[in-house]
Amino acid sequence: SGGSAGRGQGAAMSEGVARMAAAMAEARLRRKLLLSAEEAELFELAQAAGSGLDPEVFRVLLDLLRMNVAPLAVFQVLKSMCAGQRL
Repeated sequence: SGGSAGRGQGAAMSEGVARMAAAMAEARLRRKLLLSAEEAELFELAQAAGSGLDPEVFRVLLDLLRMNVAPLAVFQVLKSMCAGQRL
């Protein structure tokens, strides 16, 4: 029975380590991508909506929109790139 208590503590520690690793990865990502607080919230919203958008792709999309590329043009290019792929 002492062994099971040890395993429980180990699982809790592993979960804590996993949460810490995820937080560190997110911090590295924010530094790497240099997202503003508003952009980071937008990225989190896209993730919560199930977009599965790669963070670097998200950054490129933001850059294109900042350069006044028409959103419809961005959409059409992405749509043509995904044609025939199962999404």
